[in-house]
Amino acid sequence: MLSSLSPLRPHSTAKSTESLLDETLLPLPLESICSQETPEKLSKLRRHPNDFRVLDLDIETRLVGFHKGGRFNPDGCEPIAIAWSFYDSQRVESRQLGVDAPEQMLLDFVAAFHAANMVTGHYLRKFDLPIINSALAERGLPLLGPKLVSDTKLDLKNISGISKKQENLAEMLALAESKYHMTDVQWRKASRLTPDGITETARRVRKDVRQHKLLRAALVQAKLLNPPKVWQ
Repeated sequence: MLSSLSPLRPHSTAKSTESLLDETLLPLPLESICSQETPEKLSKLRRHPNDFRVLDLDIETRLVGFHKGGRFNPDGCEPIAIAWSFYDSQRVESRQLGVDAPEQMLLDFVAAFHAANMVTGHYLRKFDLPIINSALAERGLPLLGPKLVSDTKLDLKNISGISKKQENLAEMLALAESKYHMTDVQWRKASRLTPDGITETARRVRKDVRQHKLLRAALVQAKLLNPPKVWQ
């Protein structure tokens, strides 16, 4: 983690969604997404909502090898940065190549993953989680395992004719937390793990997580998000 980077904070003009994070954490009653929990456990979760921990995450990648994924599938790549943040905290953690050993980057994230009851992100089930699993498999480490996932792209209500990119949905819902854009020159530095590239990657991945936390809360409030699904 880059200790020199201060946490990224929403602009002062951002829509007031921080107060929504707790009350819109779950789009359905607990019974409908925690079917394996006992009545006693569900009662405890209602009394102590922070016991149901939701983890927001994002990764940045670089191309490796010559594998072509084809339509709607990623080409050969590996994570160069992972950022995550629990919904009961403003803190965003990040690990990345060039600062952390690959195994340490992955294992630190895995610890947070296992501490969460549900994870959330944008295109998580088709991109971030499978790519993290591939990186774990390459290094002979255990895979992530089943987890309840709220995917703000794949779980959107049946809407079409608009871009479903995270930054577009954030703009549509008037969230002031913007995406951190990088040029091709910056991406080349990031892929080569130069000092400047490492810094830019950290800013981008952390800012994506901060934006997404607000985006998911706004989508739930607007009733634009379907229930989460178990990924494995």
